[in-house]
Amino acid sequence: MEKNIFNIFFIVILLIISACSPKYDYTLHKPKVLFDKPSRKAMHKMLGRTLGKDYRWAEEGPDKFDCSGLVYYCYASMNKQVPRTAREQAKIGKTISPDELKYGDLVFFDTSAKKRGAITHVGIYVGDGKFQHASNEKNGVKISSLNSPYYRKRLRICKRYILDNEDKMDKYKHKPVSPHELFASLKSKYPSLVVNPKECKSCYATPEKVTSKSGDYYIQLGSFNGYPDSAYLSHLKAAGFDYKVIEEDGMKKLLAGPFESESEATSVLPMVQNEFSPEAFVRRKD
Repeated sequence: MEKNIFNIFFIVILLIISACSPKYDYTLHKPKVLFDKPSRKAMHKMLGRTLGKDYRWAEEGPDKFDCSGLVYYCYASMNKQVPRTAREQAKIGKTISPDELKYGDLVFFDTSAKKRGAITHVGIYVGDGKFQHASNEKNGVKISSLNSPYYRKRLRICKRYILDNEDKMDKYKHKPVSPHELFASLKSKYPSLVVNPKECKSCYATPEKVTSKSGDYYIQLGSFNGYPDSAYLSHLKAAGFDYKVIEEDGMKKLLAGPFESESEATSVLPMVQNEFSPEAFVRRKD
């Protein structure tokens, strides 16, 4: 009798422990192949789809990722099978130096407390010294800077899976664009646009609207101590974006929108990140 009671008690304890433990899905889920082969253009679309998603250990999408799971998901969606863990991912591909990084390359870090040189984290380079990665449970999939003291000290190796002779889409880079460069590119889309906005205050062609008449969703492009540059706002207007400036926490926030739905704003987000601000993100109106 006492033995049976002990066995029942032991089973109950095991069930309690099991219920309190985190439930991770260690099954490898291969994503649907969306592109015939890897390219920077395809990577640009994949990163736009995953930015802002949640972090979850041992997950490789499509809604939750750990760091190597994000890499696995993006490349497998481009019909390229890569290892599942960061340590194994760092063993393949072409080794490059940090100053050779191009959009879609991989950056590997040692984020352990004692920094012994082991590979413990990976991200995908998006240009302008930045990389996208599944950071942690608090921040999810985000864009960070390689020049930050934390990541600069922990960078261990850089790898290239998309070879130059396979892909020429170098235009897919998140980088600052000068007013002259941006107006030149917009000129091809809007022939009536005056390249120098100072020549006329009302010489803009009426562009096709990207934003909606009403909605609760916006794309936040940046924060400013003062007011956003007038030429920058002119670029937004010429590209078909309505916008507004709000004040939060003592700073001005520039919002492009509105959009009727989150999915509508998300579909435009990669273009906004590429042409205007790599750190832009979708937010709901307060």
